[in-house]
Amino acid sequence: MSATDSPASGRGHLLRVLGLSFGIAVAIGGMIGAGILRTPSLIAGLVPEAGLIITLWVLGAVQTLLEANIVAELATSLPKAGGFYVYAHRAFGDLGGLVVGWTIWIARLASTAALSVAFADFFALLSAPAGHYKAAVAVAMQLALFLFNIIGVRQGSGLQQATSFAKALALLAFCVAAVAVAASLRASPPTVVPHVPATITAFGMIGAYQLIIGAYSGWYEPVFFAEENVDPGRSLPRAMAFSILLTAALYIAVNGVLLYALGVRGITGNALPYTIVLDRAGGALPALLFAAGAMIVVASCANAGIMVAPRVLLALSRDRLLPAMFQNINRGGSPWVAFLLTACGSVALALSGSFALLFGLIATLQSAAFVLVIGSVFVLRKKEPALARPWRVKGYPWLAALVFAIDFVLLILFLSSNWLGGLYAAILWAACVPFAMVARRARAQASP
Repeated sequence: MSATDSPASGRGHLLRVLGLSFGIAVAIGGMIGAGILRTPSLIAGLVPEAGLIITLWVLGAVQTLLEANIVAELATSLPKAGGFYVYAHRAFGDLGGLVVGWTIWIARLASTAALSVAFADFFALLSAPAGHYKAAVAVAMQLALFLFNIIGVRQGSGLQQATSFAKALALLAFCVAAVAVAASLRASPPTVVPHVPATITAFGMIGAYQLIIGAYSGWYEPVFFAEENVDPGRSLPRAMAFSILLTAALYIAVNGVLLYALGVRGITGNALPYTIVLDRAGGALPALLFAAGAMIVVASCANAGIMVAPRVLLALSRDRLLPAMFQNINRGGSPWVAFLLTACGSVALALSGSFALLFGLIATLQSAAFVLVIGSVFVLRKKEPALARPWRVKGYPWLAALVFAIDFVLLILFLSSNWLGGLYAAILWAACVPFAMVARRARAQASP
């Protein structure tokens, strides 16, 4: 019997109240964040060719759709809270599950802390005195979001849908504004333009593509709420597909209008090329609108991570890899103890500044975790051929094998360019071994 259908030991239960609109909103919320605000200038510096930049963004969308094709099978066949952790644990046992669950939870803590600091930076543009209290603003933003989500899943869902669609409309409005002022911008390019390399290197291509994949990360957020979805077999594949296509269209449009209005050299010379376009639109109001829009973007992205992380702890607790208290769920359908621990960790990172190291490890950690998740579909097809699969991977096994190979090669390339980060990641994974051993021993003692 599912925890959704019957509360266990009086702890409460998750509510099946989420649908397709929330799935799209949380995926868009996870994808559209600080990445798209900062990556255009970085990518233009690595790949100084407009056509190639657009091609890389298209390839990123294609790879993401291929990965979603695989994840959809896992999510619909195992519609439980915890998402990626559930699949890895089912396929590889305690150790594989812990590696993935630990990775996802730490990544959400670090990203939430970083996004709250970014929120404080943008807020300082609206209120200069707030610039002296950035840490307080960052913590206040986090506490507000955590409180809203602890109240109940309906409240968190409503906030996510409102902010996600607001920022999608904001990006679309920016594209229209950029096209409107493009002629004047092209007639008077920026005075100071840094040197742009004449050649395109393999290292630059890899670096640019990593940034693009990072900007698309978050498309899988709906699977962490599968147990709370009223129809996961239909909603989850559609939510991931729609959100990826919509976000890809916005990303390609934003980069296209920036390249059209400013050119590669104009984008490279400015960390936030959006501000040039908005300044030309007239007066100080556009700059203020950009700051307000950026605050919505990062807050929405942070809210998506805040909603995901406690559900990973809930799933770990159900498998006795964490104390049972993390299964406590209030009447609003929120795992409130898991929310409190997540809030403490995220706020501590934002205050200490130590999240910088962890944030630098996210790409390595998540890449390795994703290799395990993609590998899960092959293991489960062999171990559990009779498992109900409302969605089956299209092109299995060859297309799935191609995606696995691509992800594995990208992980090797990332590790080769940052071996120290790989060493730190290995140490974090090794820390999971004692937990797996303790959990296995506890289950052995509890069994008849």
